[in-house]
Amino acid sequence: MSKKIIPVIVLVFFLFAVALACGLSFDEGSKGADAETEELRLQLTRQSLQMTQSAMSASQSQGQTGAGGQVQQSSSSSSSEDQTKQQSSSSSSSKDDDDDTPCNDSHILWETVKDGTDFDPGETFEKTWTLENQGDCDWTTDYELRFIEGTRMGGTSTIKVPSVIEPGEEITFKVNLTAPDDPGTYTGVWQLFADDGEAMGRYWVQITVGGGGPAPGGPFAVTSVALSTAATPIDLVCPGNVTISAQIFASGPGTVTYKWEDCEGGTQSGSVTFDAAGSKTVTHSVPITFSDPGHWARIYIDNPNHQWFGPKQFEVICNP
Repeated sequence: MSKKIIPVIVLVFFLFAVALACGLSFDEGSKGADAETEELRLQLTRQSLQMTQSAMSASQSQGQTGAGGQVQQSSSSSSSEDQTKQQSSSSSSSKDDDDDTPCNDSHILWETVKDGTDFDPGETFEKTWTLENQGDCDWTTDYELRFIEGTRMGGTSTIKVPSVIEPGEEITFKVNLTAPDDPGTYTGVWQLFADDGEAMGRYWVQITVGGGGPAPGGPFAVTSVALSTAATPIDLVCPGNVTISAQIFASGPGTVTYKWEDCEGGTQSGSVTFDAAGSKTVTHSVPITFSDPGHWARIYIDNPNHQWFGPKQFEVICNP
């Protein structure tokens, strides 16, 4: 029972007592006052009942208000949780929309047998390429490295991915090869393919046999790309531009098509034609507006390799 009701009940009992006392006293008086006495007793009784009912109603109203407040607080908490979930969902959706990483993308980390290594006729050797999955999709056992052109030198024509390679993981492909009997320069090209046939990077082995010259009819390929900038850190009046160079090495005559990409979102496409095996240099200008050690640029050799080289990172210190 509420502590606030107790004084009210005491008062009610007091009024009842007064009413009874009045009744006894009036009984001892004259009968002419009976009507007045009865009226006073009834008035006191009504007042006491009204006070009791008001006290009980106030108690019930207080209890209901307290319960209602708890429900409302719970509802507010639930609404806050729903808003948090909606915000989280919206943030996740926005992140997915901003993600432009391709499903299938391979990048070479290192390899054995440097291009141009000399072997004796008939000599056996092992060539390896260690690749990283830089796409968003798993490489399943239906992905494979295939020989596509050049001189196979006795190597396997297809190498299946032996287990699932998740994004960010590495895999090393190995082929056992035999140098041809005739002197010359030989190149064999393998390429990675997805389970749906999508072509990724090309990877090759290029050797010379007996110190001989180029072998006739070899495939055209970019064998390497050397990216360079001025010595870092680069002092620059910002905004300004930093020039990055790419020295492209090709195995023979042909046309190389390429595309630049940099940290500021800039792109530049072009091509360069080789009359013979050798190297040519192309450049790209990166617009810089702030100091940072993480500026970068990279180049994609579209034809004939379908392969990224880089990125080349460089540090810039902006001066006023």
